[in-house]
Amino acid sequence: MTAVDLRPGVSVTPDSRVARSVLPRVIAGVPLLLLLLLVPAHSADWAGYASFASVFVMVGLSMNVLTGYTGQISLGHQAFVGLGALTAANVIHTNTTAADPFMFGVGFVLAAVASGGAAVLLGAVALRIRGLYLALVTLIFGSVLADAIFTLPSLNGQDAGVSAYRPTALAGNYAYYLFTLALVGVCYYVDVCVRRSKVGRGLVALRDNELVASAFGVNVLGYKLLGFTVSGAMAGLAGAAFAFRSELFSDKDFTSVPGFNLALTFVVIAVVGGLANRGGVIAAAIFFALVNPLLEGLAAHTGWSDFYGGHKFYISNAIGATLLLQTVIMNPGGLGQVIRPFTRWFAGHKFSLHDPDGDGGVGAMEGSSVRA
Repeated sequence: MTAVDLRPGVSVTPDSRVARSVLPRVIAGVPLLLLLLLVPAHSADWAGYASFASVFVMVGLSMNVLTGYTGQISLGHQAFVGLGALTAANVIHTNTTAADPFMFGVGFVLAAVASGGAAVLLGAVALRIRGLYLALVTLIFGSVLADAIFTLPSLNGQDAGVSAYRPTALAGNYAYYLFTLALVGVCYYVDVCVRRSKVGRGLVALRDNELVASAFGVNVLGYKLLGFTVSGAMAGLAGAAFAFRSELFSDKDFTSVPGFNLALTFVVIAVVGGLANRGGVIAAAIFFALVNPLLEGLAAHTGWSDFYGGHKFYISNAIGATLLLQTVIMNPGGLGQVIRPFTRWFAGHKFSLHDPDGDGGVGAMEGSSVRA
């Protein structure tokens, strides 16, 4: 095999170079894998929290496609998540306490299809607008969709909710967490494929400048619709996972104040994590999913349970607003910029606090059309 000279007196074969780049990933991945598998196995409650975090990660990745890559802001994403939950619950609805595995899978597929279809409708309406006007359109679309469909008595169990039982094999919280972790892997794979493909390059070109992208032959309308569709389908998949986690669909989770709060949280996840930064978005999604359970546990141990229980809505919103302001003013690259040295090391590079590729997070923020 031909050796490759890297510097005088040193030659390294291609196989050894590959081994050197892969080994750090394996070494760094072992503790992470153990953390993901062993900590949720500690108790059923921890497994339940972990599956909730998985749902938020899926939604965060869907926002990453739409807001991070395409540069389209959505304040109605809770409607796609809720539509996925509604579809899956009604497909699987049964009088028994265990779902048929085949219909369970069909529920997830139809949830993704239904939410993807709704996203196409939203994208078709919002093709010619962007920025603040797009945010208002998505806000109205999400509210109208939730109030018009989720509250139908025939679909929400006469206002009592629709049962969404899991198959027997996934009845335990830990087993279901492993299933949601596999779904996260699917969404992560889709995100990676989108970003590395011609489609991803076209979406980023749209985000930076639609006129320039069009001049280079990018189909602006088609790529926008595709961005909305992929993002909506991923959100629908997350919605189905959300419904089966609690084994109940309730319209009250996605309408009125709770629904609007969810929509804002999803946008904050995309911005605080770092626009177009996959690792940062995942970290932010996990944080916002677990912040309430962690604060509840802290309050229980310090005797502040009553105070926190009466003010947790305001406390969580204050945390989100503070992190959002801190990101926009002081740290435009978001969490992705903070953890970038570790993600580069995980990818096989030498660990360094200096980013040789420059501050991609800031560029993503400044180049995006997501502006006030």
